[in-house]
Amino acid sequence: MPGADEGARQSNWVFTALKLIAAVMIFAMAALTFADVIGRYVFSAPIQGTFEIVGLLLGVVTFAALPLITLARSHITVDLFDSFIRGRFRWIQQFSILAGSACVIAFIAERLIAAGIDEAEANFVTEDLGLSRAPLLYGLSFLSMITVVILIIMMWQMATGRLAVKPPDMDRLKTDPGDHPAH
Repeated sequence: MPGADEGARQSNWVFTALKLIAAVMIFAMAALTFADVIGRYVFSAPIQGTFEIVGLLLGVVTFAALPLITLARSHITVDLFDSFIRGRFRWIQQFSILAGSACVIAFIAERLIAAGIDEAEANFVTEDLGLSRAPLLYGLSFLSMITVVILIIMMWQMATGRLAVKPPDMDRLKTDPGDHPAH
C-alpha cells in the first residue's frame, strides 16, 4: 500500500517514546527502592515518600505499556473456547473484543479525567509528599485515549481486511512449538 511505510515511520516515534517512558519509570522505581533499602538498613534513614512515588510511577508504567501491548495484540487471554470458534465467528469474536475494549478503555479515560478534575478542585494532595495527583491522572487518561485510538484503528483494519484474525494459540503450538507465547 503506497504511503504505508511513511505513516508507520511517523507513528513509530510515539511507540518509541512510550517504550522509553516505561523503561525510565521502571528504572526509577528500582533505583528508588534500592536507595530506600540502603538508606533504611545501612544508614537508618529511609527516603520519605518512597512507597508513594513508586505507586505513582507504577501507574505511569502500566498506562504507558497499555498502547504497546494493545498494538502487539499480546494481552493475557483465556483461550478456553478458542479451539471451538472458527471462521466468521472468530472474526466476530475478535472484532467484538476490540470494540468492547475500546469502550472500556474510553470509560477509564473519562473516569481518570473526572478524578483529576475532582482532585484539582478539592486541592487534594498525596499524604507524604503533598503532591497533586491531578496532572498524573490527566496523563494516564491521555495514555488511555492513545490506546482507544489504536483499538479503533485496529477495528477499522479488521473491518477492511488489513488486520488478520489472530489464530488460536493452540493452532500455533501444533505447527511450531517454539512459537508458542509460553516459550
